[in-house]
Amino acid sequence: MSQPEIKASSSTIEGYTSKDNNDNSAKEDLDSVMGLFENLKIEQKTMDVYKLELLKIKKDVLNTIAERDIEYSKYDELYEQTKIPTEKEIIEPLTEEENMLVDKVFRPRQSGILSQVKNATVEYKDIYKLLPETWLNDEIINFYFELLSDRASKDSSLPSIHCFNTFFCTTLREQGYAKVRRWTKRVDIFSKDILFVPINKSYHWVLGVIDMKNKRISIYDSLHGKDEFTLTLLLSYLEEEHLDKKKALYDTSEWIIESPSNIPAQGNAYDCGVFTCTFAERISRQAPLDFSQKDMDTIRRKMVVNILNKKI
Repeated sequence: MSQPEIKASSSTIEGYTSKDNNDNSAKEDLDSVMGLFENLKIEQKTMDVYKLELLKIKKDVLNTIAERDIEYSKYDELYEQTKIPTEKEIIEPLTEEENMLVDKVFRPRQSGILSQVKNATVEYKDIYKLLPETWLNDEIINFYFELLSDRASKDSSLPSIHCFNTFFCTTLREQGYAKVRRWTKRVDIFSKDILFVPINKSYHWVLGVIDMKNKRISIYDSLHGKDEFTLTLLLSYLEEEHLDKKKALYDTSEWIIESPSNIPAQGNAYDCGVFTCTFAERISRQAPLDFSQKDMDTIRRKMVVNILNKKI
């Protein structure tokens, strides 16, 4: 007899999800049949033979159920031994030296360039956006995503990524593919594992994630909003980009578009940019999204250190 397929969770083993109800039903059916024989007008000797057979069948059924339950418990034990740990990632506090550095940077009325990496520049007026209760600007987000790209390019154990800047989606949405066609002339996005698209939606930041390997486009919104238009826009972009760069149609019929809701949520009106950056940082190294609103002030200060050190 073929064995039922065992899936990832011991509580969802296919074929056994309703085993208790099925077991009780089988036992009740056997008892009902036994009762019917008691009421039939059959020669005593013949009835005794049939009763013995039924009792034997009932015993075999109960033994089978018991044996199956033993096997079931083995699956539970195996699952507990092999399941992947789900420990929360600890966001370490800054060191005393790092806190002193951040406090120095946050001193008021400073000006000038603070840090540069490739085409991204952060000035003092930008770094002040990382103070608590402050909305992040394009400069901070674009600089941070440059650091994510740099980290991924230097670590082969991480997924390969490409990060669009904060102006990409707005330009695509308002002016069409022709205006962004040359933005990828030096990169083959179809060779990457993940594409990140920071999106500005009228004073609210969200993150577009194009998972090239798993054929999935997601928008991570810390306010848990839905945006079917932008999801479809990004999917259409892939089709147009492939036709332009590869000179061939791109089949997106198996792609999934989604707006995940089981993700961390912001509890104010100004931390959306920090959530967007943190979503990207975690996803870029395939780490769990187990941070929360209470971590935002610490993450803001860590982002200052990242920008100053030009490294995540």
